[in-house]
Amino acid sequence: MNGSAHDAMNDFHTRISVSHLCTEPLGTVRVAFVGLGDRGQTALRLMLPLPEAQITALCDVSTSCARKAAKFISQFDSSRPVPPIYSDYTAVCSDEHVDLVYICSDWTSHAEIAVNAMLAGKHVAVEVPAALTLDDIWRIVLTAEKTRRHCFLLENCCFDPRLQAAISDIQNGSIGKPVHAEGSYYHHLNDRWTPWRLDINRRQRGDLYPTHELAPLCMALGDDHMQTLVCMDSAPFSGPDVHMQQLGTPAPDFQNGDHTTTLIRTAGERTILLRHDVLTLQPYQRRFSVIGTRGSICIDDNGSTSHDEITTRMNDHLIHSLANGLPLCIDVYDLAEWCAVIPLSQQSIEQGFAPVVFPSFRP
Repeated sequence: MNGSAHDAMNDFHTRISVSHLCTEPLGTVRVAFVGLGDRGQTALRLMLPLPEAQITALCDVSTSCARKAAKFISQFDSSRPVPPIYSDYTAVCSDEHVDLVYICSDWTSHAEIAVNAMLAGKHVAVEVPAALTLDDIWRIVLTAEKTRRHCFLLENCCFDPRLQAAISDIQNGSIGKPVHAEGSYYHHLNDRWTPWRLDINRRQRGDLYPTHELAPLCMALGDDHMQTLVCMDSAPFSGPDVHMQQLGTPAPDFQNGDHTTTLIRTAGERTILLRHDVLTLQPYQRRFSVIGTRGSICIDDNGSTSHDEITTRMNDHLIHSLANGLPLCIDVYDLAEWCAVIPLSQQSIEQGFAPVVFPSFRP
């Protein structure tokens, strides 16, 4: 931790773990959506049928996006009241009719909104990645411990039925003791680039989007925790051309390599290999592979998985748990460890592809 993270730590005399946190049952969960672009609109649409959820606030810097969301709610059920619309997330955090702040804004704003929401007494669900720096990850962890509010990472790949079945089989010993795991995220973004996401890739090296493949693998490995990381990347052969195609401006300083490879060793002496590539033209692939002492399991998603289905399953778990005071299957320490791959992979590359150590996020 640097100075600001140490300052945050000094606010706590004793860190109190929030693993397996149970909070007061809410009955009906009053949800505010912050960020109503494509992802936010989809998450809202899939939230509306859940009987234990009530949408009580909408927030986006674009009034037209927020109004589009409000219109969608009215079309779904004309008897539902139209929620208030905000352009500033701080107003959402102070709204007494909100229990859960559901964050789908751009990556750079996730941590700030999450911290403010928890300090205002709200539970948080935040899209991936929740934070891009170790300082912001620590801020989220320490705030969740201080406020005893849930901070749930919206990692919908953990709710893929095929992966959940594989995770259960692995944990039940079907392949013996897990030895090695591999995951990949190959997704040529093409016309899905947004200016802010392309700018992050222009400015930063490392695995910038690790959780889709990493989170299910970590679940399969159970109580094991990541300990040491080494990362290497190729040169940014494609990045400058993509930047010119999408934004019409040159980017000779483009940083993110076409292909990034990360190798992790866990406290339980297992290894995890991650591959990240959003720049080249290869087909979409999200891989889940675990090798054990008595066999292996490998599942490749080549784009056939229904994102609506896994997001619906994720939302149902989130809302039902908050409504009934049950623990969530992804806690703030999972969020921290999985997102830490982003800054740690950058550190490893900048230090000449050297090993770096994961912080101990759990008390």
